[in-house]
Amino acid sequence: MNSTVWHHSKISIAFLLIVASIGTLLRSVSFIDLPFSYGNLVHTHSHVAFQGWVYTIMILILPKLFLSKDQISKGRYLLQFQITIPIIVSILISFSLQGYGLYSIIFSTLFQGLNYWFIYRFLRDSKSLSPTLPLQFIKWGLYLGLLSTLFPFIIGFLSAKGYANTELYESFVYTFMHLQYNGWFLFVAIGLFLKLLELRGVKLISKHASIFFNLFSISVLPAISLSLIGMSFKSFFLPFAYISAILQVIALYHFIRAIPAKATSMFYRETFLVQLFFIVFLICFILKFSIQLLSIFPFAEQIAFHNKSIILSYLHLSLIGVISFLYLGIMSLLGWIHTSLLSINGGLLFLVGFLCTELILALNGLNIFSSDIALALGSLLMMLGVLLLLFSSTSKSNSIERLRNTHTR
Repeated sequence: MNSTVWHHSKISIAFLLIVASIGTLLRSVSFIDLPFSYGNLVHTHSHVAFQGWVYTIMILILPKLFLSKDQISKGRYLLQFQITIPIIVSILISFSLQGYGLYSIIFSTLFQGLNYWFIYRFLRDSKSLSPTLPLQFIKWGLYLGLLSTLFPFIIGFLSAKGYANTELYESFVYTFMHLQYNGWFLFVAIGLFLKLLELRGVKLISKHASIFFNLFSISVLPAISLSLIGMSFKSFFLPFAYISAILQVIALYHFIRAIPAKATSMFYRETFLVQLFFIVFLICFILKFSIQLLSIFPFAEQIAFHNKSIILSYLHLSLIGVISFLYLGIMSLLGWIHTSLLSINGGLLFLVGFLCTELILALNGLNIFSSDIALALGSLLMMLGVLLLLFSSTSKSNSIERLRNTHTR
């Protein structure tokens, strides 16, 4: 997995393009005939987003930033990636054709086996590393990822027993989603962001950084209750929801305080593309937890938990605004996306499309404005933006030493 094979990141961006293309199709259902069942495409969209885009780019970046070349070679990380790709393509095809069925379940199970292999190897190989804050976040994220893999089996069992579309079934679905979005995806993303600050020579203010990690880790499991406020049995979970939402906002405050002022000047030395992606990530990160705090108030319950447009807007804020923009920023910093007029236009198109769809979904959820055409056009802009970023991706990779030394230039 040396610098000559990092062109594999192109495959991850290709999966992001597929996700954006399916999203555009789903938003265009009022104007065109879909090639597959709408429900099947929804499942395909989410699975390829999680497994094709987020997972594959994560298993490329994690070894790159934390492990030595020798560890990467002995751990067969490249082989893991190469075997994972045809499995994800099979997931893409099987879910498109049959939704949840025999073949999609088989390929999803095979994917989980490969996921376990990656997590086991990385946790084993990282034992020799110093327990830095970035690595603590990474390991917490991977453990939460392991925990989340139990829930598809529970969900499948409940569905087979006829509990689909019940509150019990939906509670397990929401718990699974929480452990994915707010658990391992988010914890790994934060760990990677902090690792980049470390490589750039930014030393966090230890007092605030420690409080941030402790509060964030303590609150993540009780925060499952935030996804259950819309249930009829919410009274059992409200105290946990209030506590977790408040703890996470306090953690967010310490996250901001942990980053020293000099980090801003170092940040301005980066390329426009890197700045663009990381600014969007940070804004969406702060906005995400601000919205979560608002969701605990009674006036927001109906909007936050019973409105499809608002729910989609929040999920996209998490997966696109926070996770995807961060990974695109990391790829730009690593040199996997070459900074050029093409990539800058791609990044801007992706951002404009994201902002348009988020705004329209929010306005639609508030019964202020609705436009299927505008939503489809916004999705199309995102798709075109990813296409330009794919054309801008390169097979080159900045070395860790170069990442460490850039801030001293």
